[in-house]
Amino acid sequence: MKMNKLLSASLALLLGWSGTALAQNEEDALRYTRLGLQGSARIQGIGGAQTALGADISSMSVNPAGLGMFRRSEASLSLGFTNNNTDARFMGSSRPDERTTFNIPQAGVVFSNRKDDNEGGDWRGTTFGIGISRLSNFNSRIMYGGQTSNTSPGLVEYIYESALNNGYTVESLTEEYNTGYLSLPGLAFGTYLLDELEDAQGKYYLPAERFGALNISEELDRRGSQNQFDLAFGTSFRDRVYLGASLGIVTSSFTQERIYRESEADPDTDFSSLELRDEFTTEGAGINLKVGVIVRPIDALRFGVSVQTPTAYSFTETYDRSLYSTFEGLGGIENYSAHEMPGEFSYQLHTPFKANTGVAVFVGKYGFITADAEYVDYSGMRFREDGDDSGYSNYFSDVNSNINDTYKSAMNYRIGAEGRYEVFRLRAGYNISGDPYKNSSFDGAVNTLTLGAGVRLQNYYADIAYARSTGKSRYAPYTFDDPSYNPVVDLDQKQNNVMFTVGLNF
Repeated sequence: MKMNKLLSASLALLLGWSGTALAQNEEDALRYTRLGLQGSARIQGIGGAQTALGADISSMSVNPAGLGMFRRSEASLSLGFTNNNTDARFMGSSRPDERTTFNIPQAGVVFSNRKDDNEGGDWRGTTFGIGISRLSNFNSRIMYGGQTSNTSPGLVEYIYESALNNGYTVESLTEEYNTGYLSLPGLAFGTYLLDELEDAQGKYYLPAERFGALNISEELDRRGSQNQFDLAFGTSFRDRVYLGASLGIVTSSFTQERIYRESEADPDTDFSSLELRDEFTTEGAGINLKVGVIVRPIDALRFGVSVQTPTAYSFTETYDRSLYSTFEGLGGIENYSAHEMPGEFSYQLHTPFKANTGVAVFVGKYGFITADAEYVDYSGMRFREDGDDSGYSNYFSDVNSNINDTYKSAMNYRIGAEGRYEVFRLRAGYNISGDPYKNSSFDGAVNTLTLGAGVRLQNYYADIAYARSTGKSRYAPYTFDDPSYNPVVDLDQKQNNVMFTVGLNF
């Protein structure tokens, strides 16, 4: 039974909890915790490995100790083009889709107050920085469709099971019918997908037994991003030890629009088709603190360590949902519709602590090799109700239990190299975001290959980077207590990102 629960929990995103309009689940927590490739084009060109490197504006978001290496003030701006491609496979059919977006993934300025080399003192100066970086790109589109077997249950059966599990009765559904719909079972009751007959326990029955196979299709359109604004400070001790700290303010916006359709052509049943339309927008902000150190025992070698506190988010979600049904009987075609009352809900999310360590080796004036390792315990993500009187403590307790059962700690690895010839730079890197799932039949790791190039002049520089990420995940529009009934969609996801950075030293 526990393995069944784990398999159900590892599916990508559920339709939502049928008991209320709440839709927060373990995958929502992962969305805001598992971040994409970050940094300037220089850093992205080397796979994002920068914990020990320093002297880049991107240091503010990973290891602010790198600010202590700046000898001059600097400003930079980046532009990016991101292409997300998703190939959805369901019941033997495959449907690829893609979306391309333009973004500003990084911008910032640092002000260096460094002593001249002929000035005395162990502390060589201070650097203050302000920067913004894109942590995640949520833009994607998923489309799939296929035909189930004659015995496979569909959305109506899922709603029925959920209603039973959550104690719905004809009386409670009738109240929704008369005063306003607040749940998915209420919508199904209003569109005659659940019958009004009552048994001895006050339960209800499905309207008619279904015999034929179901044609299922769904379209999901996701938009949004996650960005971090950093205020950072760095300093240098004898140009051998560098210390830094930064305050991160994260903003997030995510919108999902979904259309789910089912149809059946068996002449022995009245049910013909249904359509569920669902839209929600989640917006919020969070705060975290990063501290770090870089040690340079010799000119050719650097070691770096940084830690980030949990990010404390506060989210507000607005939602809207409607259900449509069609029946075809002796009296002809009958259409029904029901609309959930739009609502708003606030909640909190705490993402886990993170720790980074890295090393960089310089080969004279010819370039360097650098590598990072990052530890994240995904099982430590936690939802909390917004206020003591929200009434959703039990719900979030169940979701947090699912998070603990579904996820584990993981290591993320980044390695990169830069070659130098006069003012020209060539770069390459590789990034592995470790599998966060405890018990999954697929590998949830994300692999990213990067390439880059640049030109460094006395007061100006320009860089370009290309990154290609590949990964696999799974999606289920709804999940049953018995996971063997779940309509599972396999997703192959690819992201191509091209990024340009220009900078000015002053």
